[in-house]
Amino acid sequence: MKRPTFGHGVVVAFVFALVGAVTFSSLTLLLSPAVLLKALITVLGGLYVATLLARSKAKTGRITTVALWLGSALGVWIFVPGLTLFLIAHLTMVWLIRSLNFHTSVLSALLDLALCALSGLAAIAIARHSHSIFLTVWSLFLIQALFVAIPSLAKTRRHPPTDNPEFRFKRALRSAEAAIRRMHCTD
Repeated sequence: MKRPTFGHGVVVAFVFALVGAVTFSSLTLLLSPAVLLKALITVLGGLYVATLLARSKAKTGRITTVALWLGSALGVWIFVPGLTLFLIAHLTMVWLIRSLNFHTSVLSALLDLALCALSGLAAIAIARHSHSIFLTVWSLFLIQALFVAIPSLAKTRRHPPTDNPEFRFKRALRSAEAAIRRMHCTD
């Protein structure tokens, strides 16, 4: 699948904000606000992880990732009492999944961690100031959409110069030793 784009992230943010606001307003009479917010964080977090995995180039580990996310989400639901810590735990899971699937260096992953922290802080501030589910979810996922701008900071391998006679000799020696080992293994 192709890598996510900022435009894709904006669409995801809008859809999640709309779904979150409609769901919260329609279920407020049935559930307490705290339980409903925990459920929204969990469901929207799971849907976001699904969109990330759908856009990931990784061909293996998807089932394991989903299983670990489900187990972690259940553990967070049971053992994390406050909404702020609950949100932080889910953002940490998103960060881990993005770091493993989209980033190639530690520095890129740390920049993504900072982005997750910024999105969490913005969402908390907006929730406290506006009391709007739509604006809170919109701002959180809009900032999350910026992860595509994090550069790949993987170091490129430096290949030794091939015109060096010592390098060429060592390479030829390794090739000859490998050929001899293969001859002995086939006998």
